[in-house]
Amino acid sequence: MGVPMVKRCCCCSLQAGTLIIGCLYTIWALLELTIYCLMVTLWPLGDERNNGSVSVHKFVLYVTAAVVSGVHLLCSLLLILAAWKKLPSLTLPWTIVTGIITAIYFVFCLTGISLVIQDSGTILGIESAIICIYLARACISVYCIVIVHSRHKQLMHEEDEERFQHSGRLYKAVLREEHGL
Repeated sequence: MGVPMVKRCCCCSLQAGTLIIGCLYTIWALLELTIYCLMVTLWPLGDERNNGSVSVHKFVLYVTAAVVSGVHLLCSLLLILAAWKKLPSLTLPWTIVTGIITAIYFVFCLTGISLVIQDSGTILGIESAIICIYLARACISVYCIVIVHSRHKQLMHEEDEERFQHSGRLYKAVLREEHGL
């Protein structure tokens, strides 16, 4: 079973949809990268006992998140280039990275749902809202992956057709009478 194929993105072509997705994900990854970098460098994450220093665990978490956001930013820029120049091979890094990140978001959402169901407290509403936001983001990411993958397949099909059209080989039926068969 493969990824479903679509012919259009909402109300525009697959090329325009892929370009829009690339731009939106570039902005989103840039914002995430900025926030994670600010959290590590400017915002004191420790408590008063640690003199406001960043704990090692949080530092590693936010540096890892910043690296993932940086990779996603790079892949989103490649997606914009792929949509602009019609290069199908450059859509694959974005599709793979976004697929992995989306799978992780789904795992986070399922884990969060199970924790919220088991827990009781005063901030369950906030936690539930955050889980809903991440779940919505994961679902939107799945739709975007389908769009970009469909554009990839469309470009590959166009390349194959063009290569076949200009290959210089024309099909000519062989008649039995011409060859004495």
